[in-house]
Amino acid sequence: MTEPLVFGVFPLGVAGGPDGVAAGPPDDFAAIGRAVQELQGDGKALLPRMYVLWSGADSTAAVLGQIATLTAGGLPWDLVLCYRDPGGDVAGWAAFVGQVVERHGRSLAAVQVTGEPNLTGVGAAADGAFPGAREAMIRGVRAAAEAKRATGATAAIGFAVVPERDPAGGFWTAVRQHGGPSFAAALDYAGIDIYPDVFGPRVAIDALPAVVERLLRDFRERDLAAAGIPATVPIRICENGWPTGPDRSEEQQAAVLETIIRTAHRLRGELNVTHWQLFTLRDADSSKDDLFHRFGVLRSDYSPKPAFHTLRRLIAELG
Repeated sequence: MTEPLVFGVFPLGVAGGPDGVAAGPPDDFAAIGRAVQELQGDGKALLPRMYVLWSGADSTAAVLGQIATLTAGGLPWDLVLCYRDPGGDVAGWAAFVGQVVERHGRSLAAVQVTGEPNLTGVGAAADGAFPGAREAMIRGVRAAAEAKRATGATAAIGFAVVPERDPAGGFWTAVRQHGGPSFAAALDYAGIDIYPDVFGPRVAIDALPAVVERLLRDFRERDLAAAGIPATVPIRICENGWPTGPDRSEEQQAAVLETIIRTAHRLRGELNVTHWQLFTLRDADSSKDDLFHRFGVLRSDYSPKPAFHTLRRLIAELG
């Protein structure tokens, strides 16, 4: 029997864009707690997602302090370790990743090693703009898995990328060459961040299921296969969202998210898709037209958009 989808959410009101962080009113943690409780209803707890940014060995102590504060609250975070070192200190990065798993691998639900290392040119939003990002993914995953074995940690170890626009670019072939069987064996999951009808050409709603299926099939059957990562390694949709704004109605947001979720649910058995995670719960600033400020299913005053109610229904049905 195929398991239900696991649903997750990034709960804060910020987003990373090509021009830096999109932010707005401060986060209201009481309102976040109420919204998350309403979304998950009487079903399984939503997987909470958080990001920390490592910018070199000098940042290690501060970032470890941030993680200690997070885990002290008792939530089983899906923690994304972002590699943002302009100096390209991959050895220092791998040591940092190992320390995270050694110290917190029993309290974290998952440790994602790098965020979008195959996306270059947007250093404010993805790791691929930093030197050695592919190597950081490979060595970081190995270090995390080694620490997990040594300490009996339970956190799932993986990575997340964006869909590969140029399969001939060689990212996945290089992963196989440099990572080898030990990299594939170290993985508990392979993640992908998908934003169809957001970045790139617009997609009509009736064409969206085929687009989503193509993204997931290409990832499983082309990219992961090229990297030597077997079909037994689950796929997680680590980020998915759709911003509202000019020419992007709130009603459209609800329809798009439902279409994507139902497509992932339909394919979960065949392609071994286990998770769908929302980016993001709340708009950064609903008063701004820029799409990076309006990814939420809540407005920045925490009032719900139609997609909030749609998502609550889908979690009850499919989760």
